Amino acid sequence: MAATSTYNGIPNNTHPNWWQDPSLRKNAFWLFICALASVYAGYDGSLLNGLQALPKFFETFPGLTDSNLLGLTGAVQFLPGLVVPFAVAYVADRFGRKVALLGASTGIIVGAVIQCTSNQLGVFIASRVIIGTAGQFGLPMSATALVELAHPRIRGVASALNLCCYYIGSIIASWATFGTLQHFPESSWSWRLPSLLQALVPALILVPTFFLPESPRWLINRGRIQEARVVLSQQHANGEMDDPLVLFELAEIERAISEEKAVSGNKSPGWLDFFKTKGNRWRFFIVAHVGVGAQWNGVGIVSYYLVPVLASVGITDPTKQTLVTGGLSISNLCFAVAGAFMVERMGRRPLWFISTGGMLVCMIVVTALSATFLKDNNAAIGGAVVAFLYLFYGFYDIAWTPLNLAYPVEVLSFSLRAKGMSLWSLFGSVALCLNTWVNPIALKAIGFWYYIVYIGVLVYLLVIAYFFFPETKGLSLEEVAERFDGHSLDVSVQGAVNEFTTEVKPEVHEIEGKESV
Repeated sequence: MAATSTYNGIPNNTHPNWWQDPSLRKNAFWLFICALASVYAGYDGSLLNGLQALPKFFETFPGLTDSNLLGLTGAVQFLPGLVVPFAVAYVADRFGRKVALLGASTGIIVGAVIQCTSNQLGVFIASRVIIGTAGQFGLPMSATALVELAHPRIRGVASALNLCCYYIGSIIASWATFGTLQHFPESSWSWRLPSLLQALVPALILVPTFFLPESPRWLINRGRIQEARVVLSQQHANGEMDDPLVLFELAEIERAISEEKAVSGNKSPGWLDFFKTKGNRWRFFIVAHVGVGAQWNGVGIVSYYLVPVLASVGITDPTKQTLVTGGLSISNLCFAVAGAFMVERMGRRPLWFISTGGMLVCMIVVTALSATFLKDNNAAIGGAVVAFLYLFYGFYDIAWTPLNLAYPVEVLSFSLRAKGMSLWSLFGSVALCLNTWVNPIALKAIGFWYYIVYIGVLVYLLVIAYFFFPETKGLSLEEVAERFDGHSLDVSVQGAVNEFTTEVKPEVHEIEGKESV
């Protein structure tokens, strides 16, 4: 067999450039379908913020002028995250990653329609609960499906780009509300149309998800070795069943899952398995800190309550507010994509340090500028606050966006990955509930002094990243597991070839004008 490239010295029947290879283009397409779950999460994350700039929204729901009720309405979509993640893990482990993604898209479509047609606040809140429940299936399981299906050569960047798509949804939501405010500000459709558009992306990916290849790791865990081999060969080697990399992956995954089952006594891993070994406790610690830290590092003020923050520094015009939020979404996307492409060049740890340290400096400056504005009421200082909020989010995007999903999902072993990502969602939901409920009350009560709380949190997170976040650059998922568990899987390429080579003559495949057998 003549291979056209190698990965970590292992021959692989793919072109060196992924965009010139049929198999890797196909793989990238399915990874993109998985990543679109982040698009509808980003849309939802920015929608309520954008709706707050629309007068007709408050005219329809006048009760939301009360900061307590506004906070509750924002928090209620995250309340399902306190319970649903346990069901998500069961569904994903029992029925596969694809079923969880299908449920997510269907639920968001239903919730968006109810949201758009609601005339009573209770109905609107109910729609947010439905969307929040469906979202618990979408984001963590899309990340799980993506890393388990991705070719190891592109997994690092692809998983980092996953959550960057969050800002595509955020951009659509921000500019949708800006557009409706400009074209029909006196109609309730100024807020109903953006609410309905929340169903667009889930509707677009619903049908393709039916044809999404199942995770080869999930298939191996269910004893369906040959099916996993077919998926790996089609996605990683242009259908070459005896490709050395495919056989190595197959052997490495099978060995890793066997050892994980041995640790759990050949029983289905339970939630308490996170506390049985040092490696699993370490994983749990990282998942908890990334899940909570991503919401409690100060970004919650900017992402969900930017409008009140802008008002506190003198920017009260709805048009200017929507322009700021729309521009912020575009800026976020650019910074996040840049960070995603650096994960395999700089490594994860340097990005964590640069990102968290930069946020800390910006938060200190924003606090000082806000105090000065309160004293002098100078419009120029208010503009400087907005500039540093952009910069604050830019530093957030360097690591906390691309690695928020990518880092926990790669440090988790297969047997705990679905449960671990469900816990990541749970921790994030708890943090978001507190953020969206407490933030508007605290901002109204003490204003910019509330930022000091987040300065302390950022110092803490910087210390945690330094001492407890290991580097995973250039490692396969199974090699990452070795780093946590302290032992080698002892899998060789030749051993894998000897174990899995078939007697069936492989078909001839053409790659960019070259034939490989």
